[in-house]
Amino acid sequence: MRIHKDGHEIRSVDEWFRWAPPKRGAFHWKDYRSAKELARSWFRSGTALPPAELVSLLTPTFGSELAFEEAMPERTADLDDFEGEGRNCDLVVVCQAGVRRVVISVEAKADEPFGNSTVGDYYDQTLDSDSSVPKRIEQLSNALFGRQPDEVIRRLRYQLVHAAAASLIEADSQDAECGVLLVHEFISTGLSNPKLEQNAKDWAAFVRAFPQLAGATVQTNQILGPVAVPGGGRVPAAMPLYLGKIVTRL
Repeated sequence: MRIHKDGHEIRSVDEWFRWAPPKRGAFHWKDYRSAKELARSWFRSGTALPPAELVSLLTPTFGSELAFEEAMPERTADLDDFEGEGRNCDLVVVCQAGVRRVVISVEAKADEPFGNSTVGDYYDQTLDSDSSVPKRIEQLSNALFGRQPDEVIRRLRYQLVHAAAASLIEADSQDAECGVLLVHEFISTGLSNPKLEQNAKDWAAFVRAFPQLAGATVQTNQILGPVAVPGGGRVPAAMPLYLGKIVTRL
């Protein structure tokens, strides 16, 4: 398999930082933080290989014929036609599972939160401005959940909402048969337990917001789904979405 960014081949952790640094550069590129540990997990053997825990998680769902073709760090997806930045995916992975093409959007975390705002907070903060954010939120809410932002959706982390939408958009652009939104959490000593617990609650609330998973038991090292979304805008309606989370203890 190959890892690349905008035509640049990535053959090491150092090249990952050179060609696909996190948004805030060296400030986010630190030992035991998610950006650097994600890169390290794909170069444990010195060459580009998927982390063993990722393969173990995916195999029961997609079969032992899963073949990894390429991975693209810091991949940007346009969520809609509104003005503003697109969704920046930490890593997009393209796989072949038998005759099915699978695209995985990886959201790497240590104890960083899923963004600074809930859907409701972000919506209210921008409602009386010239921002296109309220329209974007309404469109994404309808595309993923089939309804305007109600009290359940307003409590969700906005980062997870646009991450799920981007996962489906990216899968569609890669002519895949399904998309996977996967949180890869890197645990080490010194992290904040309250922050980790809050992330777990935020992830569980997001998963259960999908009607098909409303009563799901949400755990780590687990893939749930697929769920079918209504679609709308750039979010495809016919693309199955899986939701998963793995934990790596450093």
